Amino acid sequence: MTFGAPEWLWGLLLIPLLIALFMRAEHRGLQRLQQFVSARLLPQLAGTVNRRRRIIRFGLLLLGLALAIGSLAQPRWGYTFEDVKRKGLDLLVAVDTSRSMLSNDVQPNRLDRVKLAIQDLIDELQGDRIGLIAFAGRAFLQAPLTIDYDAVIEAVNDLDTKTIPEGGTNISSAITLATQSFGKSAMGNRALIIFTDGEELSGDAVKTAKAAADAGVRIFTVGVGTPQGSLIPVTSDNGETSFVKDINGQVVKSKLDDKRLHEVAEATGGFYRHLENGPRTMQQVQSEGLAKMQAAEMDVRLSRRPIERYEWPLGGALIALTLSILIPERKRVRERAYVPEAARNVAHSVAGGPAKAAGAAVAILMLLCSSAFATAPGINAYQQGKFENAYKEFQETLKSHPQSRAEERLQFDSGAAAYKLKDYNKALESFSQALLTPDTGLQTKGHYNLGNTLYQRGEMQKTDDKKLSDWTNALDHYEQTLKLDPQNKEAKDNYEYVKKKIDELKKKQESSSQQSTPEQSKPQQIEPSEAAKKAKAAADKAVMQRKFRTALKIMSDQLRIDPTTAYYSDYIHRLEDINGIKRTDNS
Repeated sequence: MTFGAPEWLWGLLLIPLLIALFMRAEHRGLQRLQQFVSARLLPQLAGTVNRRRRIIRFGLLLLGLALAIGSLAQPRWGYTFEDVKRKGLDLLVAVDTSRSMLSNDVQPNRLDRVKLAIQDLIDELQGDRIGLIAFAGRAFLQAPLTIDYDAVIEAVNDLDTKTIPEGGTNISSAITLATQSFGKSAMGNRALIIFTDGEELSGDAVKTAKAAADAGVRIFTVGVGTPQGSLIPVTSDNGETSFVKDINGQVVKSKLDDKRLHEVAEATGGFYRHLENGPRTMQQVQSEGLAKMQAAEMDVRLSRRPIERYEWPLGGALIALTLSILIPERKRVRERAYVPEAARNVAHSVAGGPAKAAGAAVAILMLLCSSAFATAPGINAYQQGKFENAYKEFQETLKSHPQSRAEERLQFDSGAAAYKLKDYNKALESFSQALLTPDTGLQTKGHYNLGNTLYQRGEMQKTDDKKLSDWTNALDHYEQTLKLDPQNKEAKDNYEYVKKKIDELKKKQESSSQQSTPEQSKPQQIEPSEAAKKAKAAADKAVMQRKFRTALKIMSDQLRIDPTTAYYSDYIHRLEDINGIKRTDNS
């Protein structure tokens, strides 16, 4: 088995690191639980955690990750064979690798510039065979004609001035070797591109080019360097840089001889181009030269291609990840409600809109919450109707076990008991603290019960303005409930009922305002501006992410610059309560 992208396999080193982090997190979690929860309550508060399932779930996640990484590495095994029929040119590229190609009159030097140009040329090819010849004092076939462009590019990158041990520049030997390499392929589709500075020190390139033209080879020459030329730097074994000198000890200066290159190309019907801008020059060679040559149909051969098998590890990864999602981390326990059954089904009468306030108060109440900790202190007292005792026991448990993992659920229980005692301020405080939970189910029930509590407190308000404020905030919490649970019918019914009550109260205020004189009329409540509404939406988003201080800062900053933000004063006060900020009588 082979891999098309084996570098992805380095990602498997993450597996042992993740295992170590998981073991550390489990150990620290157990230590913290034992630190903040007494041994008496530990089986009740953490008894539902199934550590074996947790380990199996984590193992499946690691397996899915490992298989996904294996899929990215493109595993291959087996081969498929197919016939390949090609029509195109046979193209040989000859590169001068003499020491003069180290001149840096073009950056970074002549040879490196040629390597980049050949890659640009290969990008322009479509189905043509290409080979590589390196030449200096003599020529050598570095890569035979092939359609494997990646192999040719790799051979090009391996070129240096030590590829041909015999010094000098013999363009004639490169042309001769190219003519021999083409063999008996079809006439009219042979091309040779020579990259050199043109300084031929041996041989007669023009004469050899004419012989190549008789064999059906067309030559295109590409000059590298400048007519002004430059010195030829060489680096010794100890890293020191010097310059090439002749037999008399004089420093040699290499210059571009484009005259000779013109003659070689024109002898075969080709043309000469100076390598200035690599991509543009190669496009000219392709469009003005190679594209106008007659493409011939090449031989038919079997091509062996490896079979990609990435689907198998990818499918295994999806199965493992799906199983990890389906396996729960907690044991199934028999659920018991915090609220008596009789109080849970009355919400259906809300939509009917009872005429009496007392009937509406009963109808609006539905505290939905289920808990696995049915035997926690206070539950029995609650179920027996001893709400004051239940509230005290819940509060004592919170004080004796601060920062417990069950803190938010205990806060919710305290809110339910305070609600039954009709102490709506304490209920609001407890339900608000319960919103700190990461459990979206408990958040949904917390918002729902906050809406109920605000409605009840609004019923008890003496002024219409305060009543309207509480009811408006109740609507906000019903909206949050529906965002978390769009199918919550009770929240929808309560929302419609409270909205109807608000509309009736507003009509009553408007009627009273029209009947009163201007001196007796009361100022209408200021509606929030668009900026205030946007600030409220941003704060709601922060609350959903449990960033309560961020939400409080958003609303406080907006209040300082926009007085209409006072419309959400109760919302701001609740944020202050959640963050532990006590309000004064003047706030």
